[in-house]
Amino acid sequence: MAPARKCPECRYVMYVQGEKYEPRGTWVVYVCQNKTCPSAQRNFPYKEKVFVGS
Repeated sequence: MAPARKCPECRYVMYVQGEKYEPRGTWVVYVCQNKTCPSAQRNFPYKEKVFVGS
């Protein structure tokens, strides 16, 4: 399970949109779930792809 992250724009908790498992860790795509976030108001919710080592 991926660790929790917060959106850098609004500091709201982000959810995991997808995970891709690899031998040395996992690629995780996080998306801001706050509908009032400035990024959501621009119709592009903040997304971040992060590698989480095992």
